This record gives sequence, structure tokens and C-alpha cells, in this order.
Amino acid sequence: MEKLIEVRDPTQFQEILDKVTQEQEYTIAIFTGIVDPATGKNWCPDCEVAKPNIKKHVIDRFPGKILYCVVDRASWKGTPLHPYKASPFLKCKGVPTILGILGGLDVVIRAENDEDFQNIEML
Repeated sequence: MEKLIEVRDPTQFQEILDKVTQEQEYTIAIFTGIVDPATGKNWCPDCEVAKPNIKKHVIDRFPGKILYCVVDRASWKGTPLHPYKASPFLKCKGVPTILGILGGLDVVIRAENDEDFQNIEML
């Protein structure tokens, strides 16, 4: 398995998290907009701004596997019942969001606003 495990279907998130949790106690999940292959750009401008710090201070430094959960604009924007938003476990308010998940059961750290993605110590 690769370090970044891309999750495109939110209904598969828990199954993938359960598999990764068997190998490591602490898991990072990154929720971000999807990149349009035609333009090479993410539909989410905040995701583009946060991307360099996420790569440098999270992806490049975390020794374990990372769930990289991508969402398309149509299913995310204006959809309060999107599985990542409606989940009582994940409670994603927007993208980008980074969750630190302990034992597959507890979200122990959450980065979800512009200040969080500029806070190198938090990342």
C-alpha cells in the first residue's frame, strides 16, 4: 500500500480506515477538493493555498499511511448531508480539513481553518 491512500468514495472511508488502523495506531486523514484533470487546478481555492504546508509539514513528515480523501465540488458545495459533513465521527465543516485519528475511533486533532494551515507547530 502506498503512503497516500486516495479515498474517492466516502462510503469506503470507514473500511479503509479500519484496514490502516490494523497497521498503525495513529492515522491522518486529509480532506480536500479534487483536482480537475483538464485544468490541473483544484476547485477549492483554500485547498490550493494550504497545499504547500500540508505537503511539507504533514505528508512529508508523517511516517505512516495517510488517507487522502478527495471530494468533487458538486457533491460537496451546498450539501449538508455529504457523508463527511454528516458523520458524527468526522464532522467535516469544509475543505481542506486534516484529522488526526487515534485507534480508528477518536479524532484527537483537527485543522480546518486558514490559521490552522499556517500554524506549522499544529501541522
